[in-house]
Amino acid sequence: MPRFTDIEGLLQRAAVQTTAKSRPRTELETGFREWTFLIPRQNTRSQVVKIGNFFKMGWDLASKEDVETQQQIIKKLANDQGLAMIKALADEQADSVELKTRLYIFKDRTLPFFRTISHPDILSSLILETPLDAICTFLFGPNGRRAISLFKATALALGALACDETAKDEELTSIAVTASLAVLERIVELNQVAQVIAEFTSIVNDLSTKIPEHLLQAGSRSLVRLRQRLGVGTAIPLAGGCPPPQKSHRPVFVLGQDFPGALSELGPRHDNDHADISDIKILPTTDEIQSPRSEYLPSSDPTKHHLPGLAGLLDRQFRLLREDTVGQLRDAVQIEYKRLTQPANAQTPSKRPNNGIRNIIYQNVALLRLEFDRKRGLQVVAEFDQPPAVAKKGAKEREDWWRNSKQLQIDAFVCLASSTGRAIFFSVCDPTPTPPPKKKDGEEEHEGGSTGQWRAFDERPNLFKHAGRATLMLSPVENNSEDITWINGQLGKAHKLRQSLVEFPGILLPSFQPTLRALQKMSRTLDLPFAQFIAPDRQHAGDVDIPAPAYSRRPGFAFNLETLTGGEQLRLAPGEPFDESTLREKCTLDDAQQLSTINALRSCLTLIQGPPGTGKSYTGVAIIKALLRNRNAANLGPIICVCYTNHALDQLLEHLVKDGVEQVIRLGSRSKSEVLQNLNIHHVLKDLKTTKVEGYEKYQLYEKLDIALGEIEGLMPRLKDPTRWSNVKDHLENHHYGHFQYLFGRGVDEHGFQEVRGKRFNVLNSWVKGAPKRIASNRRVSELLNADLKEMSGVERSLLHRHWVQQSATELDQRFLHVLDSYRQIRDSLKKCHQELDLRCLLRAHIIGVTTTGLARNLDTLRRVRAKVVVFEEAGEILEAHTLTALLPSVEHAILIGDHEQLRPQINNYEFQYDNPQGAKFSLDISLFERLVHPQAGYPKLPYSSLEVQRRMHPSIAELIRSTLYPKLQDHHSVSTHPEVDGMRKRLFWLDHNEKEDASPSNLAQSFSKTNAWEVEMTAALVSHLVRQGTYRNEDIAVLTPYLGQLQKLKQRLRSSFAIVVGDRDLEDMEAKGLEDDSGEETNASKGNIRKTTLLDALRIASVDNFQGEEAKVIVISLVRSNDERKCGFLKTSNRINVLLSRARHGMYIIGNARTARPVPMWEKVLATLEREGNIGESLALCCPRHKETPMEVSKPDDFSIFSPEGGCNRKCTSRLGCGHACINKCHSQALHDAVRCLERCQRIKKGCDHACPKFCGDPCDSECQIQVRKVALPCGHVQTSLACYLAQRPEAVECRVSVATVMPGCKHTVKQEVPRALCTLRRRLLLVLSTSGCVQAAVRRALRPASMFQTLLIETELRPSVSFCLRRDMSGGPILSEVRRQVGQEYDESMDGHMEIASYYTVSDDPCAENSIIGLKSSPLRNINRYGRIVRRAWIDEATKKFIIWANDQFVPLASRMEQAEAKLRESVTEEQTLKSGQRKVSSALAKISLEPVRLIGSRAQQVKVVLKACGENARYKESFRLRRDIQKFLSEVDEAEQPISRIHALVQDARNHRGVETQFTDVPSVLQVRNRLLATALLLRCDYAILFDFITHGGGTASGKNMRDVRLNLALNRKDCEDMIQESRSRQQPTHEVEGLLYWARLVALERGRSASLSDADVSTLVGGAHNQLKFARNLCIAHPGQTVGMLAEVSEAEKMLRDATFYAPVTNAEKAAVYAAMAQSFRGTGHWYYCANGHPFTVGECGMPMETATCPQCGATIGGTHHQPTEGVTQAGDMEAEFGGRRGR
Repeated sequence: MPRFTDIEGLLQRAAVQTTAKSRPRTELETGFREWTFLIPRQNTRSQVVKIGNFFKMGWDLASKEDVETQQQIIKKLANDQGLAMIKALADEQADSVELKTRLYIFKDRTLPFFRTISHPDILSSLILETPLDAICTFLFGPNGRRAISLFKATALALGALACDETAKDEELTSIAVTASLAVLERIVELNQVAQVIAEFTSIVNDLSTKIPEHLLQAGSRSLVRLRQRLGVGTAIPLAGGCPPPQKSHRPVFVLGQDFPGALSELGPRHDNDHADISDIKILPTTDEIQSPRSEYLPSSDPTKHHLPGLAGLLDRQFRLLREDTVGQLRDAVQIEYKRLTQPANAQTPSKRPNNGIRNIIYQNVALLRLEFDRKRGLQVVAEFDQPPAVAKKGAKEREDWWRNSKQLQIDAFVCLASSTGRAIFFSVCDPTPTPPPKKKDGEEEHEGGSTGQWRAFDERPNLFKHAGRATLMLSPVENNSEDITWINGQLGKAHKLRQSLVEFPGILLPSFQPTLRALQKMSRTLDLPFAQFIAPDRQHAGDVDIPAPAYSRRPGFAFNLETLTGGEQLRLAPGEPFDESTLREKCTLDDAQQLSTINALRSCLTLIQGPPGTGKSYTGVAIIKALLRNRNAANLGPIICVCYTNHALDQLLEHLVKDGVEQVIRLGSRSKSEVLQNLNIHHVLKDLKTTKVEGYEKYQLYEKLDIALGEIEGLMPRLKDPTRWSNVKDHLENHHYGHFQYLFGRGVDEHGFQEVRGKRFNVLNSWVKGAPKRIASNRRVSELLNADLKEMSGVERSLLHRHWVQQSATELDQRFLHVLDSYRQIRDSLKKCHQELDLRCLLRAHIIGVTTTGLARNLDTLRRVRAKVVVFEEAGEILEAHTLTALLPSVEHAILIGDHEQLRPQINNYEFQYDNPQGAKFSLDISLFERLVHPQAGYPKLPYSSLEVQRRMHPSIAELIRSTLYPKLQDHHSVSTHPEVDGMRKRLFWLDHNEKEDASPSNLAQSFSKTNAWEVEMTAALVSHLVRQGTYRNEDIAVLTPYLGQLQKLKQRLRSSFAIVVGDRDLEDMEAKGLEDDSGEETNASKGNIRKTTLLDALRIASVDNFQGEEAKVIVISLVRSNDERKCGFLKTSNRINVLLSRARHGMYIIGNARTARPVPMWEKVLATLEREGNIGESLALCCPRHKETPMEVSKPDDFSIFSPEGGCNRKCTSRLGCGHACINKCHSQALHDAVRCLERCQRIKKGCDHACPKFCGDPCDSECQIQVRKVALPCGHVQTSLACYLAQRPEAVECRVSVATVMPGCKHTVKQEVPRALCTLRRRLLLVLSTSGCVQAAVRRALRPASMFQTLLIETELRPSVSFCLRRDMSGGPILSEVRRQVGQEYDESMDGHMEIASYYTVSDDPCAENSIIGLKSSPLRNINRYGRIVRRAWIDEATKKFIIWANDQFVPLASRMEQAEAKLRESVTEEQTLKSGQRKVSSALAKISLEPVRLIGSRAQQVKVVLKACGENARYKESFRLRRDIQKFLSEVDEAEQPISRIHALVQDARNHRGVETQFTDVPSVLQVRNRLLATALLLRCDYAILFDFITHGGGTASGKNMRDVRLNLALNRKDCEDMIQESRSRQQPTHEVEGLLYWARLVALERGRSASLSDADVSTLVGGAHNQLKFARNLCIAHPGQTVGMLAEVSEAEKMLRDATFYAPVTNAEKAAVYAAMAQSFRGTGHWYYCANGHPFTVGECGMPMETATCPQCGATIGGTHHQPTEGVTQAGDMEAEFGGRRGR
């Protein structure tokens, strides 16, 4: 029994010293110290009072739930002093004690002690397992006498306590019963002897009969397990007993069955054949591999099992799962072993029988040496022949081959097969050694030897370094001493043995070993929840009543369903009526989902079937949230969410996190979700600190580990050379000291040499070879052991030496194995220390997500988290064995969500599949979910709920599975609105063909995989056509196929094809791009999101089996199989067909041979449905997006390039490019059209010069003109040879680099040096100054002193800022632009008819008397007639401007509405709950520290918003605001004056005049026309930025209380400058509304910056505040002066004044009047002709005849506009300036 006295003493002294030196003791530390003082010193008798105080105080401390205190208490109780106190307690339980006294002792002493050691946190602790076992073992006592005495007294006390009418606290009695049963259970589990001691059975019976049932409820689990251990009742089947009689029992089958192990009539099959699965080794033994007999495989019929009930179920699952995985490995090794044992000359290359699993053989293996790694343990370096494929390759080619083949990668599972009959399993490990640990001073600790030394790179095993042989590092997967001894004996025997290495690609030991071990453990304890439903002992039919979860059956408990009703109170109590009407009215779930949720809460074992698209995950999340709402009331602990695949687990946890669920943690490292990165347990554990007890425990273990590693380090060299002299020397010293003294007594050096008379000789070799010739005896070894070494012959000496070497080698092997065992035990103990941290973290979680394999791997830890609820997602896809292992003993509520009509669990061996006639008797691929829903005959069918409303597929697609599998499946109304598939005539179609599948190559004759080359090409052509539509992102299209061979060919084909697609950038990248748009550079949203990629990257491609749970807008299916035998292959099962047909949302296209598929019943029904709707045929109808009436039918891959070469039709594209030029491509989609790069000459002109842009029209222009201008005069007088145009426009900004010759005073040397340009014109004066002063700087200062002289150097130049043109929107219909270029520049002719070319457009009379009179109009557009062209184009310009105004309003109004919504969302109160739910709360304290780092908001507004984006990370609070800001920026760039039709026309005209040499003057484009749209967008962007900054500063980066804990520093100078620019422009444009907005935001920014300024002094801040008051005063006056245009803005002015006055922040609220203005702006402008101003000066148009006929509201100010009876309303005036501006174009 372990003792902990020394550890506790050290810990106490360390704690006292630390406390004294560093900080005062906490209350718990003080209490623990006082508790230890209650333990009497040695040789002092314990007093009863002290014992009572001791255990009561111990419980008080443990109940505080401080981990460190609990650990210290249990450690203290487990040492000698603590055990003495426990013994004193047990000694008080005398039979003669009166009942009253006994009851007092129990309540005062025993109960606090029991509650302490049965505390859930203590029972679940891994690090306390050993001391707690020591306490319980001590309590058991000799032959259980101490435990019997204690628990007899306890049973009497509990019985009296339960019957005591004066007992006031029934809950305390229940607690006492639970604690007592928990302690007794632990004692019985630890001591198997208790199971045969009758007194323990009597105690359990007494407890069961004397205590009322309702008080036993809480401890019922412990009571059941006690009965199982002690064999009480029928809880456990009797060993060797026969199963109870079954109705369907047929003896004829049982009698002929060969049972396992000793139950077999022929005896055990091999040394690993046992009746009890807990005795079976997971991996096959050598004897098992060589056994000719077949394994015992139990069928699915429980009547034929050799064990009944649960034991039989676990036995069956273990044996079948092991055979499915390990069995196939065994068979592959057996085949190779038979080859190795045949004579070498009998070896003939032959095909190996296909055993269902792929394996690769590496021949002529030799084991070179043993190595040892600090972390990985024992390793073996192996060598083998290079594979034939690389034997003749060079070093680089060999390296590439090994890397690309992915053979023998790290963690690969291999088996060494030897002709000696030995088979050992290894895993491939990294040859790079684990680095040695660091000392505290940072230097590497020297360990030497093989344990820590760094192998030179050239010495490390390498697969490709040598041409003939490859080497690799292997690690044994099992700790088998016989294998290690054998390996050590075979080292270096390269050519003496025939050995091979068998690799099993894709097989990983951790994928099945943990599950098999878990099943073995369960078979020993038979502790499975719901066993009466899952594995009943006998058959019975009829309905099964599933009770409510045990935790919900407590009196007074009811589920709170607030999460389902949106906050409204609704309660669900098991067994009581439930108000379903309230739930139906308030819940967002549909009726079937509601029913499933309620049933899930009412039943302890729940089955929910969810057909495709019915919202299984959504329902699961709703159930989990409802359970979490009742987590504390039901004491649920963590809810464990189990999925089969990592992908499914990531999806489920992402749903929970995004839905606001807190404290989610994920086990396993194979997550690909960015959302869950910070929630992985490895990440969370970084900030979890160890306790003192844990730290000291780890310290001790590492000390022991270093000792063990040191021993191994010393043994490894000796093991490599067993014959070395030092081994013999040590052996003799330990066992034959006389011989040792004779040989080595006079001392030898480190090499075994001795020097005598100046000569060195090897002592041992000299003795062996130095026998006297006179001695010729030949005695046995036994006689030589005690004989005189001098009197031995040479033969005897050699014989004795060999004996010494053998004995020494044996001792070394044993010693090495012993040290290895110590090393493994220490590593296991260290693993427990690390798992203790895992456990502590998991206990704090609300949700634990884990895969089935991960759960089995972490079973010991998860068993201790006391989870009561487990939820299985996609339960129909999980093997029953995996489901059983996930049902932890503590589980009281299991919810299985899945669909047995979809994919079944995947297994390796086809012989075990349900669909195989021979495998149906095993049905290993039937999940527990399906087995419970469709049980075998004679077994009960459990009730299950089914979801019925699908929200994924269009009804026409859903009909395919509704008519075959789900007759009750309904369509949600939303699926009927799914859009048609772009580029296709029909959304659902089967393209039937007769192209045969590919023949299997000879080397793949045994392969199950199939391919069809024609379908590969057809699929590639179809998806290329779909991608070219430009409307589908890379997650929208998916290609599915049932065969991996076809999948590989499709990937190769699609990888070699390129397409232009719409880039699928995530939101953060788009927001970052939007923030960079403030630079003023040209951006193009559509082209910026267009990219070139391979087709493989433009869509998803997967096998059917790997796409369950996924969906896509468009699905393309390649069925592959097309043969005369009409074999359908994998797709003959309805499960796979179901998954295949239910993945598409908008459209689905099946490419396959209908004749081959028709023999399958489900395919026959599907084909009938398709034929009925006309959705099957030999040609597929395409649809041109621009010319929908064009018929196109394709039946082979080449047809796509003929009929739809660019995704449209084969006609020429008729749409103009955004620049106005014609598109030269074939008809294509709008996305591809936008991606066309125009190669015409660029027509954009920079302001300030008349140079033409040298780039192509489709390329972005430089922000400033780069044309070189020659001979530019600088202000200094020098002439620059060449300058860029933009610099030539600003010569004062050019630095003159002319060198000035200067004669230095004194030496008179002439020096040339560059002088600043301002001094160049003052050269003479400067030289004059220099002649009198030797200092150049002083000369410069003196030369610049007269201000007038410096001013004369400047050249006044009026420069206009350059503006980037963006002609991407063709609002006026491209022909206008080209026509203007063609017509402009012509001179008027004296003859109007001649100038107008009347004869070219009109039919002129031939009658000579008619004098060229016009008699008809030729077929030519009016726009081409010069006489009318200007009139027509004038109308076009008006229409284009009107379209621009309408478009701008249509774009702005939604943006303004979104701004209001975003502000409302940010104004929501930030309660603690909302703050936590806005993003997953980080458990890591480091993340919390990072989130509160100081923030500096300085620079431009864009830079500030970037800082906010970086600080907030993934905070969903600002996502919509950032997205809105990007859209406002885009709109602002699009309504710039340069983007308006008249501005674009102006630029084109100017460009045409420049190129034609026309020198006429051209009036500047009017800017008054539509500046309003830009001002609106500018104000809206300012408002958006202010809202983000305001929210972030006040509480966006703060704590749950809404108080910001960040140190935020501001510099909003550039923000105010933007406001001033808007104020100034609004004032010049007479726009008082925007001017007031600018003034308001200027003042609000000052209020924000006050108290947080990053650079301003208090005086500066006061000045700013005064300026803000003045601005608000001016704003108030504007509101008074213009009440119609500033409606409701006076209130905003008052709020801003209050902010300045009270230093209180108020978020600006959009007033009702402004909202009304936005609503009015949503009305479209009408008319094409005349322009008017409203009473407040805002323009509008009137159509039809051009005169007002009705009244309306001004979209900007709300004033009445329009009129009646052709008369404008009062205040409305005609916009003559606009008419003049437009009319002015007519004569130009």
